[in-house]
Amino acid sequence: MPCGFTPSPVAHHLVPGPPDTPAQQLRCGWTVGGWLLSLVGGLLPCLPPGARTAEGPTMVLAGPLAVSLLLPSLTLLVSHLSSSQDVSSEHSSEQQLCALSEHPTVAFEDLQSWVSNFTYPGARDFSQLALDPSRNQLIVGARNYLFRLSLANVSLLQATEWASSEDTRRSCQSKGKTEEECQNYVRVLIVAGRKVFMCGTNAFSPVCTSRQVGNLSRTIEKINGVARCPYDPRHNSTAVISSQGELYAATVIDFSGRDPAIYRSLGSGPPLRTAQYNSKWLNEPNFVAAYDIGLFAYFFLRENAVEHDCGRTVYSRVARVCKNDVGGRFLLEDTWTTFMKARLNCSRPGEVPFYYNELQSAFHLPEQDLIYGVFTTNV
Repeated sequence: MPCGFTPSPVAHHLVPGPPDTPAQQLRCGWTVGGWLLSLVGGLLPCLPPGARTAEGPTMVLAGPLAVSLLLPSLTLLVSHLSSSQDVSSEHSSEQQLCALSEHPTVAFEDLQSWVSNFTYPGARDFSQLALDPSRNQLIVGARNYLFRLSLANVSLLQATEWASSEDTRRSCQSKGKTEEECQNYVRVLIVAGRKVFMCGTNAFSPVCTSRQVGNLSRTIEKINGVARCPYDPRHNSTAVISSQGELYAATVIDFSGRDPAIYRSLGSGPPLRTAQYNSKWLNEPNFVAAYDIGLFAYFFLRENAVEHDCGRTVYSRVARVCKNDVGGRFLLEDTWTTFMKARLNCSRPGEVPFYYNELQSAFHLPEQDLIYGVFTTNV
């Protein structure tokens, strides 16, 4: 498992920085322990239900639009790992790899035996994937389509069309949008028990539905998608459903794309959001991932750095809110009072550090309390 840095996108496990590193910064490397627990330890604990903090966030410090990839096919790389591998020899191999000045690479041709492709006439932008291992299926959200695929060989189990109505598309184009933009791009796809919750841009008129996980053509509920899904398919967004059934969405919530927010809805808690038009909370963010962990909801993002006053610089962040937050009484009414965020500092050490400032993807491994991130440079 490589742990060095290269000019290309690299995946690293995030760990706390050295003792002299500011509390709000993290650096990259490989470790056995989880950085997340250390980060949580440096932030304020959640208050018991009903308790309140002062009227304001405890610590607030922050991207260009990501163009939607209209890929005509879905390519999956499936790795079958043996459960009988010796852990000690695996750690020894990792240490040897970490000592290498040049890390091994694998040609794409060598992976062909592990690669499966899926295509469907008229379907593009296979942007959302949701694993359902209990039913041995993969649920896929594409432009105007929903799919259920077999995990065994990526064969088609079900295809369901989910397109915008003709009236909705005409209304979208009358507002100056192109025909390509005025489609239904799936941007939220979450398996929750026997249901799958999904949201689509719906030709700049966001909509969300709950469907049967074994029959995507059967709609259980349909609700407004505003503040749960972006209007524009080019805006990055993320969402997670908590164990209490609450939806935590990080997205742009207005038609013009100028009002990003981390928003809670559904469930029993009151709807809450981040402060509106406040660059210290969120500054042109690109949301990457969201996770429900313990008492908190975590959000990973990259945004324009407000603390960097010499030109435009993008920093990666991790933000969190307490799930039992009920909002403020006066100034922060309907707004988070427990919102906090910290910078993720992924860099090559040296006299002049080389920074990988832009987080592109994250993956949570709950069994080991680990979160992995993929970072790139902006040069």
